[in-house]
Amino acid sequence: MGCSGVNSSKKTMGRRKIEMKKIEKKTNLQVTFSKRRTGLFKKAGELSVLCGAEIAILVQSPAGKIFSFGNPSVESVLGRFQTGGDCRRRRGMSALARTA
Repeated sequence: MGCSGVNSSKKTMGRRKIEMKKIEKKTNLQVTFSKRRTGLFKKAGELSVLCGAEIAILVQSPAGKIFSFGNPSVESVLGRFQTGGDCRRRRGMSALARTA
């Protein structure tokens, strides 16, 4: 250890960039999906609180289960989107599906 109390032979990886490629091992895939889904929903909640944004997120897990997050609710945000609540910024559902 140096004077600052930091061990120069660090054994953990800490925060680092990971290679963006499909995770092949099913258990690792499920764990990563769950952690990242939680992080995504947390960030969406923060965006909603900080900026007053209304948000709806739908995510399908590798196992096929659907998870959702909405503020104020998924139903209210999607309902307004489908009925053209803000026509200036609205993109049709078919256009949205083409970009996915």
